[in-house]
Amino acid sequence: MKASLGDIFKRYTANILLLIFSLCIVLVLVEIFLPFLKIKTIEEAVYQVRRPVIVGLYGQFHPELHYTLKKNLRGVKQVYPGQLDYDVDTNNKGFRGPDWDLSPGRKNVVILGDSFGFGWGVQWDQTVGRILEKELQKKDAAYQVINLAMPAWDIDLIVRSFELYKDMLKPVAVVYVFCPNDLLGGMKKVSPGVFDIEYHPGPDDEKEFIAMVARQQPGHWSWDKFRRGSYLHAYHARIIRPIFSKRIKESLTIDKAQPGYSFPPPMAPPAQATFDPERKEFLLYCLDRLRKGVGESPLYIIDTSDKSILYRNDQADNRRWVLREYGLAHRDVTVIDFESFVRRTPDGRKFYLDYDDHWSPDGHAAAAGLILQNWKWSK
Repeated sequence: MKASLGDIFKRYTANILLLIFSLCIVLVLVEIFLPFLKIKTIEEAVYQVRRPVIVGLYGQFHPELHYTLKKNLRGVKQVYPGQLDYDVDTNNKGFRGPDWDLSPGRKNVVILGDSFGFGWGVQWDQTVGRILEKELQKKDAAYQVINLAMPAWDIDLIVRSFELYKDMLKPVAVVYVFCPNDLLGGMKKVSPGVFDIEYHPGPDDEKEFIAMVARQQPGHWSWDKFRRGSYLHAYHARIIRPIFSKRIKESLTIDKAQPGYSFPPPMAPPAQATFDPERKEFLLYCLDRLRKGVGESPLYIIDTSDKSILYRNDQADNRRWVLREYGLAHRDVTVIDFESFVRRTPDGRKFYLDYDDHWSPDGHAAAAGLILQNWKWSK
């Protein structure tokens, strides 16, 4: 007796549902067991999503700088098992570190930058600014290093933060910890060579920022948050997608380093940096604004780089070559080439955190040492 169309449909439907159910079980099992395999590239991808982001957890909207951190935080722990374990205190302005001593006679040194200058992943006493302060105070107890760096700020907000506080702080020196991604934000060009770097809050900016912070809290759950932080998503991103995407595969490529070294060697400084002309114009405008604000005090710029750049052969379009050209053109600006230093150092990988691009305690100590080697002591 031939089966009816209804019976055939029911049988196929049951088989499809069984197949879907089986796939779901397999995916759940893969999600459960992948962590036990300890595949580093997958662990790194999971970490990038699940790591605690201080601004997301403790950010505070700011009408002129978009955001700082909440004021007067004490001992806020930032922990990711095996990778991050550091505490953050903020002052009465919402920046990392103690309240500023604005009494007469202080020699204020200002640290500018993003999460590198902030000291992502390291304790306060291990940050480049605090190390610098302790060394400067051996020469003169009047020195005070003030940290104005804030994670995820682009160069426009970095410069604006200095312009906002410079008259209050009256710095004797400024240190800009430059990160390559400081130039990834939007550019508002108003005329040739001139850009608008003011923060213009929209009517919903504060509301949207508060909502973003709420979404970052540990107790907030959403399907998208779970999906992006899953091991299956990391497996797809780091194992499956590179097979089919040449661009992604190239971005994960590591060029050969000499024996004993973590990264390929630095190239000789090019005759001219080949960095994107429009971004270069924007960078130079921001640096000019910063140099003008600093006035007669010395300005130090130290590049940070990150491992995604360091693992590749050195290139003439590296942003640090633009910084070098700027330093050569302006005698009051000292540019410190941290990337070349790292590339020339055996086991240079030690200057960075394990799953992170940020400086390790060794990296902060090395950066402070290089700044001190170039320090211009006032008479």
